[in-house]
Amino acid sequence: MSEVSEVNNLSKLLRNGRVVGRANFVFTPELAAEIGVVHGSMFEENESIVFGRDYHSDSRMLKRGYSSGFMSTGANLLNLSDCTVPLLQFTIRRFGASGGIYFSGGHLYSEDVGIRFLDAQGIEISQHEMDRVIEMYNNYPKNIRRVDPNRIGRLTAIPQTEDIYIKSLQQFVDKKKLAENDLKIVVDCSYGPTGKITPLLLNELGIETIALNTHYRQRDYPVPNIKTIRNTADIVKASNSHLGVCFDIDGSRILVVDENGLELNFEDLLMLFVTYNKRIQNSEGSTIVTTPAISSVVKDYIEQSGFPLKTVENFPGELSRQIREERACFAASDTLKFYFPNYAPFSDGNFILLKILEIMTEQNDLLSSLTRGFPKGIKVNKTVPISSDIIDQIHNKLREITEEKNYNFHDIINELKIIKDDVYTNIKVALYRDALLLSAESDDKDKARKMISEIEKMVAEIQ
Repeated sequence: MSEVSEVNNLSKLLRNGRVVGRANFVFTPELAAEIGVVHGSMFEENESIVFGRDYHSDSRMLKRGYSSGFMSTGANLLNLSDCTVPLLQFTIRRFGASGGIYFSGGHLYSEDVGIRFLDAQGIEISQHEMDRVIEMYNNYPKNIRRVDPNRIGRLTAIPQTEDIYIKSLQQFVDKKKLAENDLKIVVDCSYGPTGKITPLLLNELGIETIALNTHYRQRDYPVPNIKTIRNTADIVKASNSHLGVCFDIDGSRILVVDENGLELNFEDLLMLFVTYNKRIQNSEGSTIVTTPAISSVVKDYIEQSGFPLKTVENFPGELSRQIREERACFAASDTLKFYFPNYAPFSDGNFILLKILEIMTEQNDLLSSLTRGFPKGIKVNKTVPISSDIIDQIHNKLREITEEKNYNFHDIINELKIIKDDVYTNIKVALYRDALLLSAESDDKDKARKMISEIEKMVAEIQ
């Protein structure tokens, strides 16, 4: 049996700007309650925030520990129970709440749970605000607030928010046009709360939907993974569907496959929106915000299309803050998140899906055709066979060895992007064979080749 670790410095649990730890041994119910006390003490008495979680038992346990600590400060909780992150963000704004909190196991590690702290706009808090949380926790119990029993905060259920959210999403598309096009799509809900939302949303829009993994299942391994993605792609082809999508577990992003069962990469999706989304096209001259690690030819494409480009690092909430600062018309992160400011300053997988379907109906064309002519960066490519025995674990193993080597990397559901010495290297699991697809882009081809060799050595270590 593993020993419970005492956490004296909360910064030790920070991972990419979020508090993450192994449930019940590092991230314990006691720790969750103390974080709740600290967080509640940052609000005034009777202020309210919204909180939610994914389906899993560890998230539920820690959320309940957090709620007891938060309520002890006299602040109130609006309870969404199990929900997606975009639904929680939508609810914060709709109810005028002072912030929000979300518990999730996330995409990668099956025994870890993380907390996301959100502000009154539904945006993840900045590093400066996170530093305040950490400082207050590290000085616990100094500066925390406890209230008399008759002033303990309230816990209030907020039913029917999913219905309101679905109706709101529908206002941003032409329902009649979508229904007239006889679209058929495959949707993998990844055993997450999108299973309660997306099939209903698409049904009300008249879109024929093959919905997969809509139910709850205790987390045995991260989803989506190569098996579920391959399954989605196979069903797209077998059913003659127009496209397939795999939702991340929290609902904030989607992996897209076209009608041929081929995965669309981030850069093609980015150019798809810049080229065909009417609101973006009507905002020529407005800034587009994105992350730095995208191909130079894509940056040139965006600027030549009439949009100044601002690049910012992909820290939690940073793209959302830059949207406000720059009054940007669009933003995109190479982790497959896309931001449409006319809807909200955050990424919502359902909204992304609707905008793709809208483009297909307006252009009366398929995704493969719409993206075929987009420019491609000049890259060094290599295919590396891997054993079928490790294909389920390959993503996590690659991430672990990448962290050990202190590489800067981004998680893109079915791939990792490693950023080192001005080389952008993608490692993707092939959909139709047991192999890794490596590609490296750099102005210096020798650097790109050297990075490919380093990745090959990493893969050999794993095998």
